Amino acid sequence: MKAGVMATRLSVLTRALPSRILVVDDDEQERELITRRLTAAGFEVQHACNGQDALEVLDRQWFPLVITDWHMPVMDGLALTQTLRARGAEDTYVIMLTMRDASTDFEQGYVAGVDDYLTKKVSDPELFARIYAAFNTLALRRSLREAQEAVMEQSVSIDAQSGAFSHNELQSRLLSEIRRGQRYGRQLAILTVGVRVEGEPANDCVPDAITLKCVVQAIDATVRAHVDWIARMETPAGAVFAVVLPEAGIAEVPLVKERMRASLTRYASSVSVPLAFSYGVAALERDGNDSAPVEAAEMIAVAEHCRNCPGHSGPEQLAAVQRSVASHAGIVCRHGYVVDSECVLKSPAAMRATQPFTAVR
Repeated sequence: MKAGVMATRLSVLTRALPSRILVVDDDEQERELITRRLTAAGFEVQHACNGQDALEVLDRQWFPLVITDWHMPVMDGLALTQTLRARGAEDTYVIMLTMRDASTDFEQGYVAGVDDYLTKKVSDPELFARIYAAFNTLALRRSLREAQEAVMEQSVSIDAQSGAFSHNELQSRLLSEIRRGQRYGRQLAILTVGVRVEGEPANDCVPDAITLKCVVQAIDATVRAHVDWIARMETPAGAVFAVVLPEAGIAEVPLVKERMRASLTRYASSVSVPLAFSYGVAALERDGNDSAPVEAAEMIAVAEHCRNCPGHSGPEQLAAVQRSVASHAGIVCRHGYVVDSECVLKSPAAMRATQPFTAVR
């Protein structure tokens, strides 16, 4: 393979991988010879006279490819490779230059972490083919590692049972939504939806994964695609989802809840397991850009106080209102949506009696 062809084929790889090669050989003539061949092919080449010297170079700069002699004073190529692997340098490809061809020698080298072997009399086509293979392998390793990291990141941000965002993702994303809403004076609401197997004790009331996925799908069908989003919360009993509604105010949430209730009721009627649902809400107060900062955890707590409120006057409603005032996150009963002392968020009958809504401050 000609040097120009080699450089062309490597052009894509070198956008992600620097075309640096470290040549390690105690024979100055051999070292200079291979250095000239590689430099002519467009590679950035540095050299070292033994393994210890090579480690010092590698401490200063990363080289994707190391071509090293086997027999050298101070530290030979095998010890160099073992040290690199012990340091966790899996992103450095090692080619061993050797005249040894016994199977035990190859086995010893591979155990140490050598990736490939070349003889010192190797022709240019063979040399460049092996180098191309080395960079291609490194690019593939990097791609696989990035894919694995992406999968890990995705697995952390997604709840495996339900397919909704995870609790940790809820905290970070909701905080960003809150800050954006307060900065630009925009509305933001969250609707918490609890689901449990009715009649079961607290430890056994969490629906199975298939049911949770179907619940999330039923919720998702009632909200805006690519705008609203759903996350699962960490709760001691049952399963609770937070539905985040950017640009939605306290007046719209009961309407969203009613659509959601209808969708979930239809799903619940199609399964044999008796499911019970509960709803809570919290929304940013419309006090302008200078309103007090609202924390994500506090906004969620306000919605949960609302969800656990029975929907009529009493200590639970008082606690929900107090938490709402302290946290600067509004709930429905603070904004006039109560008919005959019954919260519209809890009562479909009250919901129908008050449409359309007009915010009361």
